Amino acid sequence: MAIAAVLIFWRYQIVEQNSIQEAAAITQYAGENVRFAAKVVKAPEDRFDSVHVVVEPEFAERGRVLLVSDKKLNVRYADIVQVQGILEQPGAFDGFDYAKFLAKDGIYALMRDPAVAVAQERSYEHAGEKVMAAIFDLKVAFRNTLETHLSPRHSSIMVEMLLGDKDVMSDQLAENLNATGLRHIIAISGAHIAILTMYLMPLLIWLGLWRQQAFYVTVALIAFYVALTGLQPSAVRSGIMGGMFLLGQYMGRQNASFRALMFSAAIMLLLNPLLLLRDVGFQLSFLAVLGMIFLMGPILSVLPQKLPFRQLLAMTLAAQIFTLPIVMWNFGQVSVVSVLTNLLVVPIVPFLMGAGFVLMIVGTLAPFLGFLLSFPVALLVQYIVWVVDFFAVLPFAAVQTENLSVFWLVLLYAVIAVFYWKFRKRAEFDFLP
Repeated sequence: MAIAAVLIFWRYQIVEQNSIQEAAAITQYAGENVRFAAKVVKAPEDRFDSVHVVVEPEFAERGRVLLVSDKKLNVRYADIVQVQGILEQPGAFDGFDYAKFLAKDGIYALMRDPAVAVAQERSYEHAGEKVMAAIFDLKVAFRNTLETHLSPRHSSIMVEMLLGDKDVMSDQLAENLNATGLRHIIAISGAHIAILTMYLMPLLIWLGLWRQQAFYVTVALIAFYVALTGLQPSAVRSGIMGGMFLLGQYMGRQNASFRALMFSAAIMLLLNPLLLLRDVGFQLSFLAVLGMIFLMGPILSVLPQKLPFRQLLAMTLAAQIFTLPIVMWNFGQVSVVSVLTNLLVVPIVPFLMGAGFVLMIVGTLAPFLGFLLSFPVALLVQYIVWVVDFFAVLPFAAVQTENLSVFWLVLLYAVIAVFYWKFRKRAEFDFLP
C-alpha cells in the first residue's frame, strides 16, 4: 500500500507538469477567434439545453477542446471537423474550479457556439475506433427509441439511468432528486453496476449457464454496457469498481473484494492521479463500493428478515451511508427524507431497469412493439416522479450543509466505523446467489 501511494504521488507530479505544458499549447490562443481542424474523440453529448463535443485540435500535440453549443451539431465520433470561434480558458464559479475539473480529462479550453463543419466523416485510425463508432451509433438508436415512446420527462430519467448521458433532465427535476436523496438511482455508479450484476448472474444461471460461465458472461456484458454509455470516465470507473465487487463476491470473500477494489483504484490513479483530488465522481464511486463491501453485511444483520428486497435495500443504504459525508462536503446539502424515499423507490428500480432495457432493445429492433412496451416503463417512472415531487416540496426535505468543517467530516466517518465495529460479527457477507 505504501509503495502504491509513493508511485501515485510520483505519477501525480509528472502528470501535473505535463498537464501544464499541454494546456499552454492550447490556451496561448485564449480570447482569439481561431479556426482549426480537429477530430471528435468522444461521443457527442446531447444535454437538456446544450450539446457538448470534445475534439483534439491538430495544432496541438496533446490536449482537447470542449465545444458547447445550444444548437444541434451534426457530428459523430471519429469525424474530422473544421471549427471556428472564440477560444476560452475555463475559469471558476461558485467556488468550483471548472478548469481543473476539465483538465483531469485533458480538456484545457472551451468554445461556445462555434461554427462546425464536417471535413471528413469517420476517420478511423485503428479497428478499435471503428468498433466504438458502431457501439455509439447503437447508443443513439437506443436513445431515440426511449425518447420516441416516452414523454420528455420520463425519457430524460431513463436515458440517464440506462445510457449514462449527463444533464438530460431539467434542472428542477435534478434538484428534486437531490433533495429527496434519489439522484443515485439515476446516475450510473459502482452501486448501479453491482445491482445490475446481482440480476444478471441469476438470470444467466437460470438460462442454463454454469456459475463460472455466468460470471465471465456478466463481466463481458458489463464491459459492453460501459462502452455503450460512451466510455464516460464515471461509467468506466463504475464498471471497474463494480466488476471488482463482483469478483470479490464470486470468490466468496470480503477481503478479496476489498483487495480487488484497492487494486483497481490504484491502477486508475496511476493512469490518471488527477482523479483523486479533482473528481468527486471517482471519490463517490470508490466509497460507494467500499460501503457495500463493509456495511452491507452489518446492515443486513439489523434489517428484518422478511423485509421485501432486503438485499437490494441493504446495498443501497450501505453505498449511501458511506458516501454521505463526501456528498455533504462537496454539495452542501443532505436529504432528510432519503431513507423513506429510498424505501419507497429502490425496490422498483430493478423492475424499471429491466423493463427499460426490454423497451430499449426490443423497441429498436421492432419499433411497432415499442408503444406496448412503453406502458410498464412509463408507469414505474411516473411512480418515481410522484414520490420525488411529493417529498421535494416538503420544507424539511433537505438540510443545507455548506461550509462544513473537517471536524464533522471526521465525526461522521467515526460514527460509521463504530456502527461497523458493533455489528460486524453479525454480518452476512455471502449475499450473492
